[in-house]
Amino acid sequence: MDERPQFPADALRAASPDDPEIFKRIADLESEIKSKQPRSAKIREHSTELRKRASLRDILTAWFDDPRTQEFIDELTAAGL
Repeated sequence: MDERPQFPADALRAASPDDPEIFKRIADLESEIKSKQPRSAKIREHSTELRKRASLRDILTAWFDDPRTQEFIDELTAAGL
């Protein structure tokens, strides 16, 4: 789990409407990915919520569907995190 996927936080923030709730959700997702014990369920939850925003959908989908991201999430799930 040392190989964490590169999260596109800056691209998401740049594409976000000026909405504090969205910025918080992006920060929460980024924090979860970088945490000592990231939880796959939380990563999925934040990702699902952010993908509901049309302006963020393509960026987040490209990141989430990337094989490196999926491998990372699969490893977390297998570890019970």
